[in-house]
Amino acid sequence: MSAPAGPALMSFDEACGRVVGHLKEHIPLAFWSVSRLDGDHQVHDHVRDDAYGIPAGAAQPWSETFCRYMVAGSAPQIAPDAMAVPQYAAVAESVDIRVGAYAGVPIRAGDGSLFGTLCGFDPQAQDADLLEHAPLLHLMATLLGQILQAERMRAEATDREAELRWTTLHDPLTGLPNRAMFLDLVARALGRDAGSAAPRPAVLLLDLDDFAAVNDTFGHAAGDDLLVEIAGRLSTALKPFDSVARLSGDEFAILLDDGEDLAAAGTLVESVLAEPFMLDAVRIPVSATVGVAPVPADPTLDVDTVLARADIAKHAAKSGSQGRFAIYDPTMTLPAVRDLKLREPLREAIRSGAVEAVYQPIVELDSGRVIAFEALARWTHDGAAVPPDVFVPVADRSGLLPELTDHMMELAASQLVRWSTILGHQRLQVGVNVPPCLIVDPTFPDRVERCIRRHGLTPQQLILEITEDALLTDPAAAQAGARRLHEIGATLSLDDFGTGYSSLLHLQQIPLHSVKIDRGFTNDLEANDATRRFMRAVLALGRDLGLRVVVEGVERHTQADVLHRLFGTHAQGHYFGRPARPEEIDVRPDEDETGPETDGMELDGTELDGTELDSTELDSTELDSTEQHSTEQHSTEQHSTEQDGTGQDETELHGAEQRRAV
Repeated sequence: MSAPAGPALMSFDEACGRVVGHLKEHIPLAFWSVSRLDGDHQVHDHVRDDAYGIPAGAAQPWSETFCRYMVAGSAPQIAPDAMAVPQYAAVAESVDIRVGAYAGVPIRAGDGSLFGTLCGFDPQAQDADLLEHAPLLHLMATLLGQILQAERMRAEATDREAELRWTTLHDPLTGLPNRAMFLDLVARALGRDAGSAAPRPAVLLLDLDDFAAVNDTFGHAAGDDLLVEIAGRLSTALKPFDSVARLSGDEFAILLDDGEDLAAAGTLVESVLAEPFMLDAVRIPVSATVGVAPVPADPTLDVDTVLARADIAKHAAKSGSQGRFAIYDPTMTLPAVRDLKLREPLREAIRSGAVEAVYQPIVELDSGRVIAFEALARWTHDGAAVPPDVFVPVADRSGLLPELTDHMMELAASQLVRWSTILGHQRLQVGVNVPPCLIVDPTFPDRVERCIRRHGLTPQQLILEITEDALLTDPAAAQAGARRLHEIGATLSLDDFGTGYSSLLHLQQIPLHSVKIDRGFTNDLEANDATRRFMRAVLALGRDLGLRVVVEGVERHTQADVLHRLFGTHAQGHYFGRPARPEEIDVRPDEDETGPETDGMELDGTELDGTELDSTELDSTELDSTEQHSTEQHSTEQHSTEQDGTGQDETELHGAEQRRAV
């Protein structure tokens, strides 16, 4: 049962009206007002007047007011005989007004800034008893200042939440809907009445061809400008009920309200991009590879299946020339082919320990100390590294994710024991990614507890990183699982914050210790005002809620500098240290330090991220296949490292080698 609602807070306007009415009744002056300072004018917002005929809203120059001298402290706040005060007498003469008595006090907001004044006048001088009302005037002004500050804070909080909600559902660079919002739009399209005569929708997924070459040639800022131009052109080309979204770096998605003509839908993007774009006075031709999938009237289908079909079609189109499109056909079974080749080797690799862990540091920005590591899965099969975005979806579709997660948890716990022995304390933490299926598994908390006890860890040393997908399928079960994990002492972290649909709600419902801001909000942190506003808002929200906020994807010192200015506290990324094997991480404390060095963070790209491997390192059939979205994509992100940054120089990497751990 929810708690009963408390009394409604009094607004500042209502409080001003009540204060003026109370003073008019209890202090015998003919005129009372709450005024505000608006530039160089005093504006009387709330007035009770029996003598001067001054209406509410009347304004006069600040230089021609009694309150100016009162606020400055050069004239008394209460003057029973105002004409005995030279400053007041001079003002009365200059504006030709008869004032016998004056009383006024400043109204200041909680930060000390001057809002205005609470003031009263009377044509007749008053006796000295007027001075006895000073405490009441000060009390009323203080109360108004506090109510004003509270109202401003409520307004700022409302604006911040609105901005956060908008940013959660939109791409900060282009302003288009993001993946979360697009998934919701497709879900609505799936729910359209099957008996309706309206045409069925269609989904288009498109990748820009060779977009990395634009970034390499013109720079990332110019590449961002081009993405904005492409987004604008796609938006203007669509019909009123169509939608376009940016899903990731150079991947866009379109939902056509009328997708009956799939061939026409496939050529739509080609026609939109036909005219080259201008970039730095250079004509840049842009093409895209497009996968098209209908949104049928089939109640058994879900959003993930529709997007997977479009993705499969897109990968099929990639086998043709650039700018090609393909329409989904049920014979396109690329993921099944890859699964068949990798499923059993992966199962054996997990059970034999061939799946290894690499560790990427999480640092404290102010000191540069490493306070935690994130454990990331790596697998080498037949002499070649298999990218996480290949084997993790295979594990998901094969039902191996629970076994893979338990294996990674064991590796992380064992490594924590070794590091804690070297350090002589148990403050260092290691994070393990938990897929959505486990947060709702009632047996998972018990397995976590046994792992902690078996290795003699303190429960807080093990960080369980969950994504918002884990909280959406069965919210009640997810909340129960999260509470049970919290009860045994495990540390919970919400990963990829900002990419899900209801982040703010989850921050209230789940007993979290920290949140990790998705690296997608770090890429253009230095150049994009919207990204910085989002980052500032999330960091402030984290501080208000007592959460550690870790910013992922920090690859350049300029990004770290911006985070410092935004009062960020923790970060993760290649600038601080690349994922490394345990033997490449030296945690022995120096003589004057209490923490480990993270030497050896500069690793070969092959060791860091399988997604950067050349396609020839794996069987072409295994790599020429679709990457599933939704739960498979989230699971992939959970076990994968951040992508290697471009433009990272040796100075930045050398800086990462000097970090220290608590």
